[in-house]
Amino acid sequence: MSYVPVAEGDQTEPVTGEALGIKGIAWAIFEWARNPYYNVIVIYVFTIYFSQQVVGGGPAGQTVVATTITAAGLIMAILAPVLGVIVDKGGRKKVFIFAVLLTLGLCSFALGFIYPETPGAVPIGMVLLATAYCCYTISELLHNALLPAAGAPSALPMISGLGLAFGNIAGVIMLLGLIVAPMIIPWVAAQPYGVGPLSGPIVAIWLGIFIIPFFLFMPDKVGSSGSWGKSVVQTFTPPNFKLWGPAAGLNYLWSAPINAFLFLVQKFRESPNVMKFLLVRMIYADGLAVLLTLGGVYVAGVLGWSGTEVIVYGIFGSLIGALGGIVGGWLDGLVGPKRALIIELSAILILLITQLSITPEALLFGLIPSGHEVWDGFGTGLFTSLTDLVYFLMIVPVAISIVACISSSRYMLVHISPPDRIGEFFGFYAMAASVTVWIGPLVVSVMTAVFDDQRIGFSAVSLLFIAGLIGMAFFVRADKTPEHLKAEPTY
Repeated sequence: MSYVPVAEGDQTEPVTGEALGIKGIAWAIFEWARNPYYNVIVIYVFTIYFSQQVVGGGPAGQTVVATTITAAGLIMAILAPVLGVIVDKGGRKKVFIFAVLLTLGLCSFALGFIYPETPGAVPIGMVLLATAYCCYTISELLHNALLPAAGAPSALPMISGLGLAFGNIAGVIMLLGLIVAPMIIPWVAAQPYGVGPLSGPIVAIWLGIFIIPFFLFMPDKVGSSGSWGKSVVQTFTPPNFKLWGPAAGLNYLWSAPINAFLFLVQKFRESPNVMKFLLVRMIYADGLAVLLTLGGVYVAGVLGWSGTEVIVYGIFGSLIGALGGIVGGWLDGLVGPKRALIIELSAILILLITQLSITPEALLFGLIPSGHEVWDGFGTGLFTSLTDLVYFLMIVPVAISIVACISSSRYMLVHISPPDRIGEFFGFYAMAASVTVWIGPLVVSVMTAVFDDQRIGFSAVSLLFIAGLIGMAFFVRADKTPEHLKAEPTY
């Protein structure tokens, strides 16, 4: 049986509850409220509008999006590990979550005022996107740290998968609404830039409404210090935070890299298996980030898909991705999280290579001509060529594999981490998804510019999945019994 501190922070009680219990649903509904930001703003709608209409499209648009992700990734690479330690020791997490989600919502709402003619539209849009991206990552750190309190240990894999399923279903509803709205609401149809700028305020309103059940029904959890103030003081007080030389002047700046390096060395000595997993995940998570954040830009550029086709593709992918969360939870329970990740990463790699083999004229690197029209898209004119149809249908296994991989990765950390340090390691988990997140987009951007070919640029992503697969198979250990079931109960 697993035990966690209750809200008051001065006693413990057993964690119970099934995946469909009130706590499990409350934890999962957080992703229902928050995930449309990523699906709508980052992947399928706003960044496509921003890169194409505000920036001007082409390589410049892709570069701006990649630069924004780079900035946000570097910021979180610095903040996430420190925040993870503070979260473990700090007070009520839901207060922190409220502040972060409020900032995320305000930034999303402000995106509704980014138009091509807006003075400073590009830099302001980049700042808003980067800030919101950071808040999204921080909220994920805090939300993941609450997972052990969402239900009994046996229910955690399914609760994790359920959250991703909820998030993807919410994304589907949001994207469907953005397609239907211009058809039934004249005011929306009359907007000169379509639903692109409207997507930000809509996401903000959705978040504000649907996050309420999480705050009402999800139990809070406090750390060892019992308050955020004490946690910050303890984190930045020697020996936790060391200064090399006198404490005055710029010593804080030049000693910070030394502290960070020594901090990582210490963590590898204390928990080598967990840190190996986080390192491996850092590699393949960068690949996942490229597939998600630049996937819409890729199909729009390589296959020439319209904005409507990209949104329909996103709807179908998000709907199928909801199954991925369930599949990931099922695989975790069936073969364990490590074997599940090996299966999922292998599938992603094979599918990526297959997608890269598709051009507007042919499949499988030119072996099968496919540029001809094969149907009328039920009269819509969408995805009418064999190329478009095959690429569209490939989203079924791709979405399931990606979402299952995300779900299994999250549960893998819960499976192998000491239960009393779960918040700290989820800080590293967030860092592992952020510290190199700029490398993938940068490589894609550089290779695309050098070779003037988006397919060659995207091909570099496959190396990240190969390295991640090797690391997971040969360097990470996952015992059959989760760490939180090995620990002695605390009374």
